[in-house]
Parts: sequence; structure tokens; C-alpha cells
Amino acid sequence: MDKLAEEYDRGYLDTDPLGIVHGYSAPEDIETAGFIVSAIGYGNVNQIRRNALDALSRAGKSPADFARNLTPERARSIFSGWKHRWTDAEDISFLFRTAGSILNDYGSIGALVEKLDTPTDETVESVLSRFSSFIKEKSRDECGGENPRHGIPCPVPSPADGSACKRLAMYFRWMVRGPDGIDFGLWKFISPARLVIPVDIHVVRMGRFLGLTDRKIPDWKMALEITRSLRRLDRSDPVRYDFALARPGITRQCTHKTGENCTSCMVRDLCRGAGYK
Repeated sequence: MDKLAEEYDRGYLDTDPLGIVHGYSAPEDIETAGFIVSAIGYGNVNQIRRNALDALSRAGKSPADFARNLTPERARSIFSGWKHRWTDAEDISFLFRTAGSILNDYGSIGALVEKLDTPTDETVESVLSRFSSFIKEKSRDECGGENPRHGIPCPVPSPADGSACKRLAMYFRWMVRGPDGIDFGLWKFISPARLVIPVDIHVVRMGRFLGLTDRKIPDWKMALEITRSLRRLDRSDPVRYDFALARPGITRQCTHKTGENCTSCMVRDLCRGAGYK
């Protein structure tokens, strides 16, 4: 596993939405871009990258400055025609304006997260739930007290609902871990030991293949189980394996078919993939 993490290093950032966030250097721009990119982090990785780049290019050189000053009227014009699967122009506008509101009220997104956090909690489960609730309230306020619009993808899912919260867990990983060339390490107030792995289709499959989980449903319980397994390998930073675990599937070096490309796989002797589809 350590060799796998060493192999899939920052040289593979162009295969991940996170690579887009590395185009920024100011902390507030990294936070804002990360918030937006992780928000639409569902579906095909190439589609995610393409649509995230489109959204951020419309925001100009500083997504933080753009978000701070964005009005609904201006957003309507700027994001006209933008779409990522079921996330549309109205949704991306809401996400940018929410980021701007947080920056204006708290100074940074991290400052809000720190305010919501309980540092003695074993994991980030509670602060993810509180951050999710904060965004939901923003959406309700905008919709006149009605339920949030169904299209807004992040961070509405919450561990409290049983969701794996892949996109939100991913955003926290980017901001908390590092800096190590992959993640940014901006939020020093959260220990990497408390992070929970973002569970996507690739992590689910690798988690099963390598015996990190026996669960079938990709929910919050699975995320915790995989994280607990990885904690046995690195108690202080279990989620450092996340980027590498997803890479073989994303790059098609692992097709999840027994016997295909297996001879070149570093973890082939540990893989029990023959029993999984």
C-alpha cells in the first residue's frame, strides 16, 4: 500500500479534479476553487474536470474575489448555459455565492469549519454534518423557507442521513491533509487522523478487492469501515492512501476484471477481486 501511494503521486494530478485546484496559490482561492470543484465531483472524471474548468474560467483569475462580489443578477448572466449533469447554472451560482457569503462573514471557509468543529471528536463526522446543515439553511433561505433545490449537489448530503458524503469528505481531505504535493494542508485545526475516506466507485471496488471492507452498500458505514482498515496501516494519516486507491480504476490500469493487467499491479498478491464483480 505504501508503494502504491508512492507510485500514484502528484504526477497523476491531471487525472483528478484536484489538479484543477492546483492552478491557484492564494489560500482563499484554493478554498473557493476546491469548494466548487468538489461540489460537482460526481460522474466521469473527464466530464468533471471539463465542467469545473468552464465554471472557474467564468470566475476569472481569483474565484474568491469573484465569489465575494457575485450578485444573483450577475451570476445569472455569467453562468447562463452552464451545466454538469443535473447541476445547472442556478446551482453553480448558488455555490459560488454561498462561498462568497462565507468568505465575507468569516474571512475564510476554514474559519467557518473551525467554528463548527469539535476537536475532541474521533472523526470529522459531526463537523461534516454541521457544515452540510449550514449549506442547507442557506438554500432554504434563498428558496423562501422551502426545501433545498434538488440540483445542488454539495454539501447537502450528510453523514446524519447515512450518505457516504464522498464530495464533502473529499473537500475536507484536500484542505486538511498535507501539504504533500497532492493535498493542501490549509486547515491545521483538524488532524488528518480524523478524516474519513471519500467513497466513490473506485474506492469501493479497491476496498473490497483488498479486504478493507466487507460491506456491499457505499454508505457512511462503509466509509468508516475502510477508514478503520487504513488506520491500521497509518493511524495518524489513514486517508493518505485515498488518491492512490482511486488511480488504478480512473486510469484504467485496473479494469476490475480478473486477469486483466494484473501482472503489473503492485497489490495483486493481496487482491481478492476474483470473488467480486
